[in-house]
Amino acid sequence: MLLAAFGLFGLCLRRYRTAAVFCALGGLWITLCAMPAFAGLLKLGLENQYPRYEAATYPTADAIVVLGGGDSPSFGASSHVGTGTSSVQATRAGLGLELYRESKAPIVLLSGGDGEAVDMAHQLEQQGVLAQSLKVESTSVNTYQNALYSAAILRHEGRNRILLVTSSWTMSRAAACFRRQGLEVIPAPAFDRENTRRALSWQPQRASLAQSGRWLHEYIGLLVYKLRGWA
Repeated sequence: MLLAAFGLFGLCLRRYRTAAVFCALGGLWITLCAMPAFAGLLKLGLENQYPRYEAATYPTADAIVVLGGGDSPSFGASSHVGTGTSSVQATRAGLGLELYRESKAPIVLLSGGDGEAVDMAHQLEQQGVLAQSLKVESTSVNTYQNALYSAAILRHEGRNRILLVTSSWTMSRAAACFRRQGLEVIPAPAFDRENTRRALSWQPQRASLAQSGRWLHEYIGLLVYKLRGWA
């Protein structure tokens, strides 16, 4: 849209060749972003550096920090998102629960506003997590505040080494924010259900256009966070 706007501006200035180039580039970019394969490549660039592992394979830490967002776990489900991977681990809260059950940390800190952290805490308590092992940070509205407010809670309890649970495609920004707060971060990306689908089609689809926008937003967000000194 921005390229098309430049094209229209050039048209107003009677720079017809320039206007045609910008409009053509805008159309080509929109078409490319609407291709499932291109959207998949964008996401792969975000998540590829953070492979997903079974909960039992992670090292121990002082705390498990689970960020809000994503789907709610379907506890007790028997479906799988990958070889040997329970569907519970396809969610952030679910992976946090599995890490706790594997005794990877004594506490689980849930971070997220709009009631997300409170809801996750209620779910985990119903699944047997001790109330004294649950910590809730419920005032944050973005990833920077997740890190800022969670770090204050962790420092108060003398906990520095964390297993950070979020989606793999947001892990770069999240891990950088928590490290910026002086914490030692062990990335533990959830097995998001979308990660199991690798679209190879180059035929434009409206759904892929929305996905490309989502991944590009994450790339830009990471850049903005770094420029603001948040990550």
